[in-house]
Amino acid sequence: MDERKELQALNETVAAAFNAGVSGRELTRLMCSGVDELLIRLWKQKAPTAAGCVDLVLVGGNGRGELAPKSDWDLWFLVAEQCPQEVEAEIQAFLLALWDLGAKIGHAVRSVKECLDHVKEDWNSATAASEARLLTGSGERYEDLQKGLEKFFKKRRKAFVEAKLAEVEERHRRTGGTAFWMEPDIKEGKGGLRDVQAVFWIAKAWYGCDDIAGLVEKGAISPRERDHLLGGQDFLWRCRTGLHLEMRRPSDRLGYEQQAILAERMGYQAASHRPAVDAFMKDYFRYVGRISRVSGLLYMHFTEQLNPKRFSFTKAVGHGFVLEGKRLSIADDGVFRAEPLLLLRIFRESQKGKRHLSSRALRQIRADVLLIDDAMRDDPTAQRVFMKILRSKRNVHWTLKLMNDTGVLGRFIPEFREVVGLGQFNQYHAFTVDEHTLRAVGEARNFFHRDRYIRLPLAHEVCHKINRPELLYIALIFHDIAKGMPGDHSVEGAKLARKFCERMQLDLDAVDLVEWLVREHLLMAVKSQRFDLSDPEVVRAFAERVGNQSRLQYLLLLTVADIAAVGPTVWNDWKGSLLTELYRLTVSYFDSDETVSETAERLYQTRVQSVLNSVKDGDEAVIRGALECMSRQCVMHFPPRQLTDIVPLIADSDGNAVKYWVDNDRSETLFYIVARPRTGLFAALAAALTSGHASILAAQAYMLSDGRVLDVFHLQGPKGAPFNVGTDLERLEIRIRDLLEAESMPKLVIDSRFKVNVLMRNVPVRVRELPKASFRATAIEVSTADQPRLLARLADAIAREGHSLHGASVSTFGERAVDVFFIADKDSGPLSTEQIGDLCAKLADVAALPEKQAD
Repeated sequence: MDERKELQALNETVAAAFNAGVSGRELTRLMCSGVDELLIRLWKQKAPTAAGCVDLVLVGGNGRGELAPKSDWDLWFLVAEQCPQEVEAEIQAFLLALWDLGAKIGHAVRSVKECLDHVKEDWNSATAASEARLLTGSGERYEDLQKGLEKFFKKRRKAFVEAKLAEVEERHRRTGGTAFWMEPDIKEGKGGLRDVQAVFWIAKAWYGCDDIAGLVEKGAISPRERDHLLGGQDFLWRCRTGLHLEMRRPSDRLGYEQQAILAERMGYQAASHRPAVDAFMKDYFRYVGRISRVSGLLYMHFTEQLNPKRFSFTKAVGHGFVLEGKRLSIADDGVFRAEPLLLLRIFRESQKGKRHLSSRALRQIRADVLLIDDAMRDDPTAQRVFMKILRSKRNVHWTLKLMNDTGVLGRFIPEFREVVGLGQFNQYHAFTVDEHTLRAVGEARNFFHRDRYIRLPLAHEVCHKINRPELLYIALIFHDIAKGMPGDHSVEGAKLARKFCERMQLDLDAVDLVEWLVREHLLMAVKSQRFDLSDPEVVRAFAERVGNQSRLQYLLLLTVADIAAVGPTVWNDWKGSLLTELYRLTVSYFDSDETVSETAERLYQTRVQSVLNSVKDGDEAVIRGALECMSRQCVMHFPPRQLTDIVPLIADSDGNAVKYWVDNDRSETLFYIVARPRTGLFAALAAALTSGHASILAAQAYMLSDGRVLDVFHLQGPKGAPFNVGTDLERLEIRIRDLLEAESMPKLVIDSRFKVNVLMRNVPVRVRELPKASFRATAIEVSTADQPRLLARLADAIAREGHSLHGASVSTFGERAVDVFFIADKDSGPLSTEQIGDLCAKLADVAALPEKQAD
């Protein structure tokens, strides 16, 4: 049989077994046995002489008997000290035949001595050697290798284990330090297959175990933990097999599209308001969480084994707790059964002394966690212990995370249990709900530590003004707790937060504050990014909804922590600057006894004077004239630093002008453009500015009294960095100058054949008026899937309807884009109800994804 067809048939057999629901363990063994047969036959066919004198040994996945359809095949050829040329030629012919099959081969041709020398020099080779398996050959050299390896590991087992633990730590750091990424790496990520393999390698070197089950006999893990480890491994093997079959290439990243496909192929069903992929990913995170927890315990166990003297010192510290070196442990396995309250108290004791818990303590907490019941949740002493954890000056995030990992947090707050391992099927959120929540608490806690990375200087200033940080942490714990439930998660979460606070017997002020924070946790982000902050009425409406400065302080801290915890690249200084501006304006409103109009006039005069003081080179009369060309709304929209660029640009030209400025402090690049008005100008400019690697954060468009228009675009580069490559900026400037010189704007041509993925298809198109986003123009919000040059296309549609565009803000949440346009009619007034309805319908058509999928 042709080997290519044989390999194809093997893949089809594995695919049929996968579709039939065969376990992951059996799938990998089925693949491995089929590859073994193919290799043996091809080896004997292509290398008849070598087959008689070479031991063909399998390592890696082959050696363990674990192969996915597109896994590498790792081979060692054990040859004599002097390998005959004929044997070398046959080995090459064999390898060429494997490459012709399309297999990815890792190989080494060495004598036993060379293998052992290499093992001594390279821990990866030592790892591979530890799981080597003889495929075919006399076995004499393989036996010699095994004897040499036995001596090696006997002498170097401590160094090997230390190296593997360091490797694990580095891999976890490299892959983000959590098992709960929304697009996880099945193999390399924390809680992935590599963690199971690492446990096996270390156990084999330290205890001589041939499999993980042997760790139970050694007392390193319990039978339940063994089952969790092997059960998780089986699930991941099944996922990896399905992923390889679907992608038709070696792939270990479980992307959103692959998640949806695997959910269907693995038989998951939609339930109520939740799609099948939610159930699949809930299982996925449950299994990787188990692997992460059990492997983490074993890494701790082996660390303790490596350093017995470090943990030999013991001291009783009360409540049945024992200090072992610097780790807090338990006196005996029955300590929690005798007094269940200690399941909470041990975390408080650990937190106070900045001590880690021992592997024994963690294992027993997990074993006894069900002792936390309604009676304990209602126990005032237990409630006081929990509140002390939240009120601590240190280690709040670390303690809550450990409580979540052991299941204690979900038992004490049953509502939280529902979001443990709950995925968020979108590209905006990088983590599961529980991981995001606890990271948000960590971000909030860091506001109080000057030695930590400063997200927003204002947050570090404001955090010391709040009296009860624990209420901020409770609000963060509950802000997304209703994700996955029917209804508005903010409203439903607020109800759950109130019940919890009442159960904890907090005072009424605290209950009301936490409930309000959860219900309004999106308010400040939305207002700052989508509303016209230069409009005093917008600020007034926001301030009245907030109510007082105390609530504003808590809301700012919650908003910054929430945004920063969404994902590694979501927070940027642009968002921080908008939040800072809204906060300052609202504080000013609260502090002022003036009317809205009086405040507006005072702020305007202050802004004008600030510009006059800043622009040193221009004639004061000319500068005043340029300022008078700008509407008050326009002057108040831009901070003084930007006005010092805009005003001279207006003053020094009576026609077209363009200038850019890189603002590294706010992570943005601004393009200031003054031009003669022409239909479609704004859309053409937006299209030109996004023709490279830049994205538009926001844009403003104002009519000047001399008949020209002022357009300002805020650009950003990839991953939230400033768009600051000099050659790219110069190229854009030239392109814009060419546009400004043209009599009419070129027709906007957008290639609609862009790739549309499953997440984009899941984003509904929503177009609506935002009545309170501006009191001077009509604000229309367009929410749809993020697409190439969306802003330009929507702006073009607005222009074709004969309306003028006064500004736009652009927000991207993964695959979802939310653009807000501030629009006026031909007479510079708000649109009529009929005009709004017609324009919304037109914009919805533009925002809809193409029906045909791009090739």
